[in-house]
Amino acid sequence: QQYCENLLGYKPDYVFTHVTRLVRSKGMWRDLRVLEHIEREFRTQGKTGVLFVLSTEVSQRRSRDIHDMESTYNWPVAHREGWPDMSGGEANYYTAVQQFNARSRNLKIVFINQFGFEPKKCGQRMPHDIEFMDIRKGTDVEFGQSIYEPFGIAQLEPLTFGGICVFSSVCGCLGFLRDVTGPENVKNVIVADYTDLEIRSYVDIEDLMQIDRSIRDRIEASQSEKVAMQICSRLPKDESEIESMVKTGYELAKNMSWDVVVNNYLLSSIQKIPDKVRLS
Repeated sequence: QQYCENLLGYKPDYVFTHVTRLVRSKGMWRDLRVLEHIEREFRTQGKTGVLFVLSTEVSQRRSRDIHDMESTYNWPVAHREGWPDMSGGEANYYTAVQQFNARSRNLKIVFINQFGFEPKKCGQRMPHDIEFMDIRKGTDVEFGQSIYEPFGIAQLEPLTFGGICVFSSVCGCLGFLRDVTGPENVKNVIVADYTDLEIRSYVDIEDLMQIDRSIRDRIEASQSEKVAMQICSRLPKDESEIESMVKTGYELAKNMSWDVVVNNYLLSSIQKIPDKVRLS
C-alpha cells in the first residue's frame, strides 16, 4: 500500500499482483479483462485497488539504470520503448496497460519490468525495508490465468498469508489442489475455466477447430466476469475476515509446499523405478 501511495498518490483498499515471466502462455491479458469488471464494482463500492505486475522478458536491469529512469520519467509508472527500459514484448503489454489505466478510475496497473523486488532493483520510491516476500505477504489477489501450464505452484505462494489465488483450469497445480482438498471449493482459491464452452454445441474436433478469436473473446469475456464477481465476493471486508482468510490459506498452503511435492510425488515416483525396471 505504501509503495502504491509513493508511486500513484493513494493507498489502495486492495492489492492485486501477478509475478510471472512475460510470455504468451501466461495469459496476462486475462487479468485486465477480470479487472475491468472489478473496477466497475469498486466504483459502486467506493473502493480502490492496484495491480502490481512484476514481469520481464529480458535480464535484470542495472540499479543505476533503474534510478535514472525513475528520476527522468517516473519509471515504473511511465515507460519508454528501448533498452534499458522496454523490450518489444514488454512494449506490447504496456500498450494494453496504458489503455486500461486511461479508462479506469478506481484501479490502476503498475508494470514493473524488472527481475527482483527490492529498493536496490526497483528504485528509491520503494520503501527501504521491502524484500521480495513482501509482494506475497501484501497481496490480496494473485493472478495466474495461464492458457497452458504443465505444473507450477508459484501462483499459490500468497496462500500462506491469506491471499486469494486465481488460476486457470488448465494449470497443472489444479490436480495438486484437488489431491489436497478433494472436490470441495476453498475460499482462498478461484479456478477460472476458460475451456467452458457454456451453451455452445461442438460435436467433434472439426467443430472445435472452427473456434476463432471472436468466439474465444466472447468466452473469455463471460468467464472473466464470473471470476471478477467471485473475487469481489471473497475480498475480506474487515479484520475478522482477514484473519479467517489467513487461517484457511495457511492450512491449505502447508499441504501444498515444494517439500510436499518432493516427498509425496517426486520421491515416491523415483522409488517405483527399480520395480518397473525389473518387470521390464
